[in-house]
Amino acid sequence: AAGQVGVDYLINRDWLVNMSVWYMDIDTTAKYKSGVTTVKDSVRLDPWVFMFSAGYRF
Repeated sequence: AAGQVGVDYLINRDWLVNMSVWYMDIDTTAKYKSGVTTVKDSVRLDPWVFMFSAGYRF
């Protein structure tokens, strides 16, 4: 699952600011053989990403 929320705010005719937040739910599992042994590994990543930006229109 993933989601994003953000807002743009116009300060005036030329300038704007943007704020955004992203969330990602990433799970994966890997199996591989190492000689005669099978190895299984799993990874879970749940990053939150925050962004603030400014823009100028010309």
